[in-house]
Amino acid sequence: MTENNKASSEVSTINYPKKLLGQGLDSNGAVYENLNEFWKAELDGSENKAEDKWYSLADKYWKSVEPTVDGMLGGLSEIADTDILGSKSLLSEFIRGKSRKAMQTINALDCGAGIGRLTRDLLIPLGFKSIDLLEQNPIFLKEAQEKVLVDYKMVQNYYAMGMQDFQFPLGNQRLYDLIWIQWVIGHLSDVDLVAFLKRASEHLTESGIICIKDNTAKKTFIMDKQDNSVTRTDMHIKLLIEESGCVVLKSQLQTNFPKELFPVVTYVIEKKKPQTK
Repeated sequence: MTENNKASSEVSTINYPKKLLGQGLDSNGAVYENLNEFWKAELDGSENKAEDKWYSLADKYWKSVEPTVDGMLGGLSEIADTDILGSKSLLSEFIRGKSRKAMQTINALDCGAGIGRLTRDLLIPLGFKSIDLLEQNPIFLKEAQEKVLVDYKMVQNYYAMGMQDFQFPLGNQRLYDLIWIQWVIGHLSDVDLVAFLKRASEHLTESGIICIKDNTAKKTFIMDKQDNSVTRTDMHIKLLIEESGCVVLKSQLQTNFPKELFPVVTYVIEKKKPQTK
């Protein structure tokens, strides 16, 4: 087994409840009988993740995208400010300790970071002192490092790899107060998303949280053939969070987005605490 595949081997299967095993669709109108059939069709079982059809097709798409805010947002750069306002409002609740121990703003990890838009406009203004970026496309990271974030010394590390391959620093060398994951989980298989959340939850500080902000499908999963991603239902996302050993502290719908877009929800999660007698 290669080092890159150790991460994805942590979870071999997902036990889907019957209510999640209905039909799904792709953007061309094709029907998948259920989630098991979908992943069987889309994942080719390659030994090397970089060569796997699911990941290589998405990688090919994003390498064709311009490294701009408009490119990151699929031509919808006008929603950028609204997006940031919604995220700031939610994170501020946890920084203030409104309903739990206050989250510190020391270390943050921006996953699927693109050109660093969220690091610049969300994490830095909230006061995070040390930020790492995780992004598969080296072209985007170069744009972030040399232009978007060039004047911000709090950005520490630029990791050019996908979440499915990312190995957190061993032990307690790097614990995060916030791991922010936005508009990227659709590019991970269910198995790899569960595995990543398991690893991430082991690298949080005592008051640290993981935030997943992403599109949600209303009735069934939908596969986008253009960028090779899957949009999951709220129930589906929550199942994968539970499978990872995490618990949802809060979920919040992003408001004031165009009505024609998928509903965008932020899930604030942490590792499930062991029950005390």
